[in-house]
Amino acid sequence: MYSVLPLRAAPVADSPPDERVRGLVDGHLDAVVRTLAKLGVPGGALDDAAQEVFMIATRKLSVIELGRERPYLLGIAVRVASHARRTVKRRRESSLDDELGVAQPGRLPDQLLDERRAYALLEAVVAELPDGMREAFVLFEIEELAASEVAELLQIPVGTVASRVRRAREQVREGLLRARKP
Repeated sequence: MYSVLPLRAAPVADSPPDERVRGLVDGHLDAVVRTLAKLGVPGGALDDAAQEVFMIATRKLSVIELGRERPYLLGIAVRVASHARRTVKRRRESSLDDELGVAQPGRLPDQLLDERRAYALLEAVVAELPDGMREAFVLFEIEELAASEVAELLQIPVGTVASRVRRAREQVREGLLRARKP
């Protein structure tokens, strides 16, 4: 699992490129990895996909606006995740379930098991969403980007983002309810 890295101050316009890249990685690695995972990149390919996101960002460093680094990186992550999903389908690989994370002290084994099951169920329901709907849902609901930022990243109207998120919420709710029925 990825550890939470301390956030650095945002780079200034005259920062050396290496320092700006380090700031991007330090400040946004967790969000990029989380987004890639939620968009269907298998656990074994997450490191490579995250590295690809930052390699692309490094090449495009001059066009990334200061203060808009996170949305730009998540936009790259959407495209990298799409490519990774196509690669997995071509190779007919199956992804392994990722662990929920490190156990917190004081948690009972039954509680941890219940949490892992709930997490796995939610992951499975989100994975069933069509790609465009899943991308909008993950960026809006999980990464908490504004609808306008999601629209810009996915190159779709804001109304389409709202529609996709609304439909995704409905499908997630229905999927969770279906799974709970005996």
